Amino acid sequence: MLALLRIRRLAVIDEVAFEFGPGLNVISGETGAGKTIVMNALGLITGARAATEMVRSDEKEAVVEGLFELEGGALSPQLIETLNLTDTSQLLVRRTIADGGRSRATVNGELATLQSLSQLGFNLVQIFGQHEQQELLRTQGHVAILDQYGDLGAQVEEYRRAYGRATELKSRAEELERRAREREQRLDLARFQFAELSRAGLAPGEDDELAQQRQVLANATRLALAAREAEQTLYGGENAAIDAVGSARARLAEAAALDPAMNEPLRLLDSASAALDEAARWLGGYAERVEADPARLEEIEQRLEQLNRLKRKYGGSIASALAALENARAEIERLETNEQEQAEVACELSAALAQLARAARELSAWRSKAAAQLKEKVQAELKTLGIRSPVFETRFETLASSGSPLSYDGVAMGPNGMDGVEFHIAFNLGQPPAPLAKIASGGELSRVMLALKCLEARQRSIATLVFDEVDAGIGGAIAQVVGLKLKGLARMHQILCVTHLPQIAAFADKHFVVEKREEKGKTISRVRELSAAERVEELARMIGGDRRTDRITRAARELLERARA
Repeated sequence: MLALLRIRRLAVIDEVAFEFGPGLNVISGETGAGKTIVMNALGLITGARAATEMVRSDEKEAVVEGLFELEGGALSPQLIETLNLTDTSQLLVRRTIADGGRSRATVNGELATLQSLSQLGFNLVQIFGQHEQQELLRTQGHVAILDQYGDLGAQVEEYRRAYGRATELKSRAEELERRAREREQRLDLARFQFAELSRAGLAPGEDDELAQQRQVLANATRLALAAREAEQTLYGGENAAIDAVGSARARLAEAAALDPAMNEPLRLLDSASAALDEAARWLGGYAERVEADPARLEEIEQRLEQLNRLKRKYGGSIASALAALENARAEIERLETNEQEQAEVACELSAALAQLARAARELSAWRSKAAAQLKEKVQAELKTLGIRSPVFETRFETLASSGSPLSYDGVAMGPNGMDGVEFHIAFNLGQPPAPLAKIASGGELSRVMLALKCLEARQRSIATLVFDEVDAGIGGAIAQVVGLKLKGLARMHQILCVTHLPQIAAFADKHFVVEKREEKGKTISRVRELSAAERVEELARMIGGDRRTDRITRAARELLERARA
């Protein structure tokens, strides 16, 4: 059970602490006092997402802590391992929400993910709010309620795996069929591209190499003249550089005989003489080789024009054109084998649809059994909630093939099976059952939801059940009946109940009140546990508001005495 809930700096709450006990714990207070914030805090320690606006405007972070006292078997071994728990008799869950919306969670001091916190909350706490009543008005959610009651999780999961496989294969088959329609056109295009690029005989870097050759051929005369003039300067002229270097070397050779220090520049001149000689011979050879070749230049120009056209057509480079060649080759291979693949996928799809139809029929049979049991148990629960002759039914409707993505052998199937499920109910004797979403009043809807949740709580053996103003739309004698129902549940579960009804609050084993007040220019909500005398005052407030007459006070005492009887 939840032994302690401490909240700090959350919305209008500065710091409050609830020390809950076993049995029925009631939380009351005026509208806007902060009861919703208490429920939000409980949601945070059971895995709900945090929002930036949760932190008090003048603070940097909010903190919510919950201390749970557990009995053996409350947590699965897998969850214990995931949370790295060594002590499973007590759990301290802490959730910190920073001003920017980021949050951090720990369980017994160990960091925990939001997913593991949510799994922990699923095992320890079940919260029922007014929004759950609204879910009853959505017929799409009825099938989930039936599956949960029937404990059909394994069957539903098996069906959904088969549905996912069949859906994937259907999409594949449709894609192959679309390809088949486009096959000839795409195959012609791929073959043309492959032939064009193959004939071109492309080579990586060819365009750069040809561009360099074109530049040389286009400037052959200038290049040859430059080479000859340079050769003459180095070797063949009157003042040739090689002669000047030779004269300088001869003088240094004489000097080196007198001073060995001259050997170093002499060595350098030897190297320079050899380099000049080699350069002159290379330039002479180059001048002989380079010559204008108009035919070769024209050939290069035509090849470059061809390459540029292909580059523009296939991505802007030789590399992209070669990639297009490989893609065309692969596309031809893929399209030529498309018919065989299409036949194989059609065969797999047929087998998958047959398996899916079997799973759908089995799931429908399980649901029919669960619906029969649910009918009897919901009717029994509703009778304890003041409805004398209820009739509750689960109506099944076969899905229409036109509206379902998958069908096989006359069976239309959607993501949840072959069944459309809707709850029908009659609240009065002799009245035919009609769709719940269309005929239930607010109070009747509250009681149907309470009946369903009581059944779910017994089935899942959850230690703590939280009811957040699920008494909307009821009052008077029915409120007394609902209070008795919650008191009965509190013998098997810890109950936390937020209520505006004194008839329900009177049954509390512990009664807390949330109050809002202004302090130092700020609005702050506080919580306190009521003494016996304070409970009378709070019930009187719940009955008469600000009017505290003796008659209202006597009525409050009578409610308490009747609840104890």
